[in-house]
Amino acid sequence: MEHRGMALLAATLLLAGTLAGCGSSASEADDGTGEEPTVAPSVSIDPADLKPGNRPATPEALAAITLQHVRVVPEAFEGGDLYFEQDEVGTVLRWGADHSLEVKAGAVDDDLLSTWCQDGMSGCVEVKSETGTATVAWDLATDDGTPGQLMVSHKAGGEERRAAYVGEKITEDPRKLDLQVSVDDLVALVTDPRLGTKTTTKMTKAQVSGFPTEGANGAGEVALTAGAIAAGLLETKAYADIDSFEMADVSGYGKGAFGVVGTTPGGGTVTAVHAPNLPAGKQKCPTTLTCSKGDTDGYDGWTEGSAETVRCHEAEGELPAFCAVVRQQAPAPFPGDDLDPVLSGLEVALETLWPTVAAETARRGESLVG
Repeated sequence: MEHRGMALLAATLLLAGTLAGCGSSASEADDGTGEEPTVAPSVSIDPADLKPGNRPATPEALAAITLQHVRVVPEAFEGGDLYFEQDEVGTVLRWGADHSLEVKAGAVDDDLLSTWCQDGMSGCVEVKSETGTATVAWDLATDDGTPGQLMVSHKAGGEERRAAYVGEKITEDPRKLDLQVSVDDLVALVTDPRLGTKTTTKMTKAQVSGFPTEGANGAGEVALTAGAIAAGLLETKAYADIDSFEMADVSGYGKGAFGVVGTTPGGGTVTAVHAPNLPAGKQKCPTTLTCSKGDTDGYDGWTEGSAETVRCHEAEGELPAFCAVVRQQAPAPFPGDDLDPVLSGLEVALETLWPTVAAETARRGESLVG
C-alpha cells in the first residue's frame, strides 16, 4: 500500500542493462529517454526468449515480465508476506488513483477457480493464445462505485499463474472493452512460459526502475507503527483527503493497542486501531449500532453519521492474533440511505492494520502523526 503521494516513476526495464526507457519507442537497443507518458509502450519480446527457466523467480522478475506485456507506468510496487503465501511469488503494480495489477505464481487453487466461474463472478470463459489457454473471469461494476475486476489464470507445470486487474469500470464482457490492460495482454502474460515460480536467468537479472529494494520482495517487513497506519490510510481512495493525524486514545482497546485519528476537510474523523488484545466485549456489536456479520470475528455497525468495522484474526504461523478497528465519524448523517461506500472504505482501511508493513511505508509515516 505504497502508491499515493509518490512521484511518477518511469517504468523502465533494464534487462541486463539493455532495455529502453519508457519515454522511448520501446526497443531493446534504444536506451533514449524523453517525457514520461501516462501509458508506456510495452517492450518487444523475442520469441526465442519465450521458454521456461529453472532459476527461482523473484517479484522483480515477475514485474519485468509483466511490463513486457502491459502498457502501464507503475507508480509503486507492493507485495511481501501480506499479499502472498510462502509457496508463491508475486508482485502488485499500482498507478493512478486506484489502479492495481496483481501478478503471481504458485500452487494451483482449484477451489478458487471454481468460485470464480460458478459462485459469483459475472462471467467466465476460456481464451486461447499462442502460448496457451487461460481462464478469464470478471465482476461487473456496481452502482455504488465498485469498478469490477478482471481475473485471468493459467495452469502449467503443476502450478497456477494468475493476474488480477482492478481500476477501470467493467460494464460488460471485458473482451469487448477498450481497457488500459486488456484481456489479450493478461492472457499473454499468464501464459508466458517465463512467468512462474521458476524463470529464466535473463529475467532474474532484470532490473525494473522504481522497484523497491525492500518491502515488495518480502524483505524489509517491519512491525506496524502508528505512522505506518496513517501512511496506509492516505494511500486509500476513501481517506486520501485526510488533513492531519494524531494518536488515538486506546485506553479501552487492551494491552498493546495503538492507532491514529485522522481529520477530514469536512470536519469528520477516521479512527484506525491495531489491537492485539482487544477485549471480548469490544469484539461484539454495541447496542448503539445496527450491525451485520457475526460477532465471532467482528462486525460492521452503523448509525446516523457514524460507522465502524471490527475484524479479529487468529494466530496463523508466524502471524500473531490481532484485531483491527476502523471507525468513521461524520459531522452530519451520511448522505443518502446507501452505506455501501462508507462500509467499503472501512473494509479497505482494515488492510492498513496488519501486524507488519513494508519498511518504506513505515518510513513515510514517521512525520505524519503529531
